[in-house]
Amino acid sequence: MSSLLRSTKFVRYFTGAARTLILNSAKTTEANSLINPKAVCAANSILLRDYATSKKKENLEPLLQRLNLEVKRYGRITKRDIDEVFDEIRGKNDITSSQSLLVIRCCGQLVPEELPEQRTLLVQKIWNILSERGVPMDISHYNALLRVYIENEHDFSPAAFLEELEKKGIEPNRVTYQRLMWRYCQDGDMDGALNVLEKMRELKMPVSEPVLNALVMGHSFLGDTEGAKVVMQTMSGAGLQPTNHTYALLACGYAKDGDLEGINSVISAAKDKDIYLTDKDLLEIVEHLAISGHEDKVDEIFQHLHKSSGYNQDVCNAIFRLLNNGCETAAKKVMKTMPKSGNINDTMFKGAFYVKHLLKGNPTPEKLIQQCRELQQENLVPSALYIATEVSLQMGHTKLAQALFKELQKDGFEIRQHYYWPLLVQKGKEKDEEGLLQLIRDMNNEGIMLTGEALRDYVIPYIMDKESPQNVIVKLQIANIPAIHSARNLMVELLEAGEIKKGANIALQYQPRGQYNLVARPLLIALNKSKDVESFATILHVISSNPTIAQTDEEGSKDDSQIDDKGDTNEIGRIVVLGVKNLNNPDLCKNLLDAVLAKGLRISTSRAEEIEHFLSNNMTPEISDILSKLTSADLERAPVETVQRRVPRQLRSNDLEKMLEKSRRSGDANINSLQKQLFLAYLKENNVAKLEPYLEELKASNFELTTAALAQLFEFYCENDLISKANEVKALLLNKEPEFVFNRYKCILMAYALLRANKYDEALQFFIDNKQSNEITTSNFLVNSKSWQMLNYLAEQKEDAKVRELTKALIENNYVEPSNILLGPSIKAHIVKDDIEGALNEFEYCCKQYRCTPWKGELMKALIMKEDAGKLQWLADLSTQIHGEVNILHDLVLAFVECGRLRQARRILETPGLHTRQKRLQDACERYVEEGKSEYLEGLLEATKELSHIDRSKIYYHLLVTYCTANETDKALGLWTILQEEGEIPSEKFLVYLGEHLKANNREVPFAIPGVAKPVQVENKSEKSIVKQQLTKPQKSEITVQIEDLVKQGNAPKALDLAIKSIQEGVMPKSNVLKFTLKNLAEEGNVEKIQALGQYLSDKTRREVTYDDKLTLAIFKRGAGSQHIDSLITLVKAVDTNEDLEVALRKFPRSNSLEMAVQDKDLAKKCYEVAEIAASRGHSLPANLLWMEYLLQGMDNEANALWNTCLSNASVIVFRRLLQESHTQKKPELIEKLISILHTNKSLSPASLGNAYSRLINYHISDNHVDKAQEVLKEAMQKGISKEHFNKNTLQRLLEASKAAGKSIEFTI
Repeated sequence: MSSLLRSTKFVRYFTGAARTLILNSAKTTEANSLINPKAVCAANSILLRDYATSKKKENLEPLLQRLNLEVKRYGRITKRDIDEVFDEIRGKNDITSSQSLLVIRCCGQLVPEELPEQRTLLVQKIWNILSERGVPMDISHYNALLRVYIENEHDFSPAAFLEELEKKGIEPNRVTYQRLMWRYCQDGDMDGALNVLEKMRELKMPVSEPVLNALVMGHSFLGDTEGAKVVMQTMSGAGLQPTNHTYALLACGYAKDGDLEGINSVISAAKDKDIYLTDKDLLEIVEHLAISGHEDKVDEIFQHLHKSSGYNQDVCNAIFRLLNNGCETAAKKVMKTMPKSGNINDTMFKGAFYVKHLLKGNPTPEKLIQQCRELQQENLVPSALYIATEVSLQMGHTKLAQALFKELQKDGFEIRQHYYWPLLVQKGKEKDEEGLLQLIRDMNNEGIMLTGEALRDYVIPYIMDKESPQNVIVKLQIANIPAIHSARNLMVELLEAGEIKKGANIALQYQPRGQYNLVARPLLIALNKSKDVESFATILHVISSNPTIAQTDEEGSKDDSQIDDKGDTNEIGRIVVLGVKNLNNPDLCKNLLDAVLAKGLRISTSRAEEIEHFLSNNMTPEISDILSKLTSADLERAPVETVQRRVPRQLRSNDLEKMLEKSRRSGDANINSLQKQLFLAYLKENNVAKLEPYLEELKASNFELTTAALAQLFEFYCENDLISKANEVKALLLNKEPEFVFNRYKCILMAYALLRANKYDEALQFFIDNKQSNEITTSNFLVNSKSWQMLNYLAEQKEDAKVRELTKALIENNYVEPSNILLGPSIKAHIVKDDIEGALNEFEYCCKQYRCTPWKGELMKALIMKEDAGKLQWLADLSTQIHGEVNILHDLVLAFVECGRLRQARRILETPGLHTRQKRLQDACERYVEEGKSEYLEGLLEATKELSHIDRSKIYYHLLVTYCTANETDKALGLWTILQEEGEIPSEKFLVYLGEHLKANNREVPFAIPGVAKPVQVENKSEKSIVKQQLTKPQKSEITVQIEDLVKQGNAPKALDLAIKSIQEGVMPKSNVLKFTLKNLAEEGNVEKIQALGQYLSDKTRREVTYDDKLTLAIFKRGAGSQHIDSLITLVKAVDTNEDLEVALRKFPRSNSLEMAVQDKDLAKKCYEVAEIAASRGHSLPANLLWMEYLLQGMDNEANALWNTCLSNASVIVFRRLLQESHTQKKPELIEKLISILHTNKSLSPASLGNAYSRLINYHISDNHVDKAQEVLKEAMQKGISKEHFNKNTLQRLLEASKAAGKSIEFTI
């Protein structure tokens, strides 16, 4: 395997690429940003945006975000950065537990230019502040402090440290003991280290790699390298393989003695075991040589450097540490190892850190300009002024930046709009809204138009913090920003924040047209967050609509409003494809395509094929049908409305049958339209049983089917394997229209029907006989889809020869063009019968003949598992010719990970110059989570360990989700410990998810959950102050009114935030207003907000506000109904006790959500399954609700089946919703149907029947049909319902109505 990964071909490519890519880092961009305005945006976006949008509780957060970003990108931060954070902490009381953890961690080697003593002093100050503030600190904080002490070589007592933990009541964990042991070894106290090791054994803690590495370090640093080697042998005996870090520690021991021979022997020994010391390891050896007085020997180490990705950052960190220790000669030597290039960007990069150090001294503008001029004249830093200008902007030195602007003008540099961004930021920081707007006016007066990018990043967030979206647009309009320009960018900002519904409202109100490239990415982000496919379709509909006259006048030719229909179709298709890929869920994808279809947005066939290719094995006939409609040239675009309207329900065949019968009885002359609609409905519903007699009926009534109708009928018969009838229709068609041509799709349908009838030879001959004369000019999705289904059918039967023959016939007879999808069955036919050799031969044929690589990933994994490196190299070479080496290397990484070959995967990721495509890794992680493949995520974590260019935080989070989903709580908690071991700071998202999981499983949470308020215990508080606090509490009525007003203003999320805050303060708002709030949130599909409230409600309150019903409705509104029902099925099958089943069934959909479910055939089946399971265990309510919904939808057959199975003997039947809907829809026949069904259940109480009869009587009285009301009463009494079983008010109303109408009545009340 290793031979493949070291192949000269890959190495040759990436060694060359490294010369260009290795220095193309963010630091290079910093130096070059003023040449390219976009670069300023990229480099400053986090800093400037955070300042621009900071709020009272967010002053610290942007600083910490910047710290975190610097650590991930460069592996270091500056003392100034940490000082800013310290100042914020000292002045604020709202630092969270996770924030404090990051701050502590940043006081060690991450500040390399600062002396260790100063770093230790800083962390102790921060620790004292955190303790005074009462910030919750757990063992992870103490472990982080230990790490900082060790990195700074601070002299502390491990015993005293343990005593401190004991006083605080905090239990040390594995990481604590590991780091204490490391400290003993660092001091050369091996006895102390062994005592700690003995303690770990007593506590039955595993002896892991960090423990043994500490022993290796202790021995080697004492000069006992033989003892270190013995420890390494112990590692192997314990099943732990020494890593590159282990060998580096041993080599550093030799370095302290200046033993070059020993160092080289260690490096050689590591290579012999296929372990390579990283650049960071080798630079540590250099440091130990230099610090120990052997600077003259450091050159000997440079020959071993790989100079892989991130090398320059490692060099910078090493230089800072060497300079801190007074090793200037070694620092210069190390700097010279940085790759040289004639590219000016490289020169700018290498000098950037020098210029930054100049600015750290806060020089006067005059002095700095003089220094920069000198650097440029000496050609040391040719772009010193440019770098200084950008750094001054980053550091917020506005006056200095303005002075540098003037110098740039002297060099002929034009002042452009992005130079004003820091000024906009400054106004935002000062909360000077008027000054901000005035600055925009001044820019306009100077002819500098503020771009949409600047509006979104530095203006809109600040104004939007105080105003509604509509007011923001008005204020910007006053500042001479066109309304359409403001609206479009405000919409984008809302989408970036995930507020897709608000974005849709702005789109409908102002109708900003075009600029797909601007809107697409945030629209997809919002879709990914909210899963709100309706709002997604609305925005896409608006931006692709024709511009209004006002828009055309306002934006002129600058807007891309003039894109033609073909361009619109292409852009719409591109965004829809990306939406499908982002959702990555077949059910949600179907909902999205349905929503796009409802708006009449057409996509090209190539985009439809791309969706098909992505869904691959998840393709369904329903999705295939929707895609065919979306590609139809007959699809009509729906008009853009200012308000969203509910799409009317399409009429089903049973509705049309009733309408047709009614028209016949009334003698309606215009009956042909209904007959045609019913014919089409039968075709759409695939109702073979009803269609046949109906055709005879049409024939008898002299109804003549058109050519188009006959063509549809031909397709219908082919799809239902009625070959003889299809041939009859074919004859009718040709007789009716001799020149009628059967297109590709119809021919493929017939051939597929022949295949299913085991008539392969006839199917093949059919293609040859019906060769398409015209060439394929545009790709036809329907044809390709059916062709794939046909070939896949043969592949599953292992008919590889037939698959290849039929594929060739399809291509040569002009039916399809070759693609990975269509050629996939050719490979699959071999794979399913374990014929790898045949699959590879077929793959080679496809590559050479069609330039396609079907089933590439599966073949890679098969060869990896067979350890056939030669054929894997051959497969990679073939694929590289088509897809390029970078793509194939990523394919290999994932294939190796999925096969458990992590070392090979890591080798590829370490390839110099390989630009890792994070999106590929992110997509893979999401797929692994969906499939529950935690082992793949674990492998990916291991393969990316210590690779700074890869963001591993997302891999950790996805692995956590997988563990929690599988209910592997111990593994989930262990992941938190591993993060501590590796010195990683867990994200707030990680901690919240893990914390909620631990609470749900009744496990102790060993850390503070971000965002969850904890009760603060205040000692010696006087009784008077307690009474005062109680008096200042908000009143229940006041809070309730405020919440209700916010909901009525359309701000339900903010209303809920107020409700939660009130509950935390001990005031519970009224239940009816909470219920009203939840109803609005549910209609918006705001699942997160509803869940946030859930943790504060008791079971009683949950029932009062119908919490579970509203949560379920929100899930359905978001488009995740299918997943919700799937999880419910799994849950009801898994629960053992009756109590657990009752809790699970609270998630069963009701009313509106159940109505949505019943209209989806697949969802209805799943609900039926839940109802049956519940009924079999004595819970009939789900069956009852579903039965009632079936009746309301006119699905009598389904309702009767469910009644007979689950409800015919139930003692209680719920039907209140049915009675209400009957009155609303004015359908008394529904109540009559209900009564007749209820009579068949002999277990029901007479009161239940009396209730139904009472509602029917009330209905007739409301319609002034007293006679009918009296007849109902008489019928009820004849069937054994006595007066006491009726509603008393109903009888009173009937008595009064009868008297008023002069009717006699035969009872008294």
